[in-house]
Amino acid sequence: MFPSGQDPYDPNGTQGGGDVPPQRGLPDFGAHFDALRPDAPLPRKVAAVRTLMYIGGACGLGLTALFLLGLSVPQEVMADALRQQADLAAEEGVDLAVSVEMMRSMMITMAAVTGVYGLLSTFLAGRIRHRTVGVFWGVVAFQTAAGGLLLWNLVAGDLIAVVPLGFAVTMIAYMFSREGRAHYGLL
Repeated sequence: MFPSGQDPYDPNGTQGGGDVPPQRGLPDFGAHFDALRPDAPLPRKVAAVRTLMYIGGACGLGLTALFLLGLSVPQEVMADALRQQADLAAEEGVDLAVSVEMMRSMMITMAAVTGVYGLLSTFLAGRIRHRTVGVFWGVVAFQTAAGGLLLWNLVAGDLIAVVPLGFAVTMIAYMFSREGRAHYGLL
């Protein structure tokens, strides 16, 4: 500082506000570093991940409710429905041998899988605003595990699994985007 209090590198007094002045001829990294501010808003890609995880969580919990509703059907009614399906399959030349106990155990397993998925997805979506590295890696690990299960289903012949697999891959890519990493301090 000069004795007059004037900064020789800031003759107009405009750069003393603490902000870094824009540099001419250099790329603008400011938009990505703005995400590091504590009061920075949630980036759009991370907000999209949060929204998709809420939707996926609601779908998982809804499927759980449907499986539990199916378990409430009396055994006689389920046995009659399974007999009708076995008769229709026999007309097509397919031997369908599913007992009521087997159907109930499959429904319990599917209710547990979709319930855990729905609860974890909703929990992580609710925590995604917290800017911790644990939340970032929790979302990435959860979506990677879901993507792995969906890929296994796709390889096993469930072609419909390509749609949620695409969403899982998109969410992982959005979390690893520059904005997503910057929001969690992982530049």
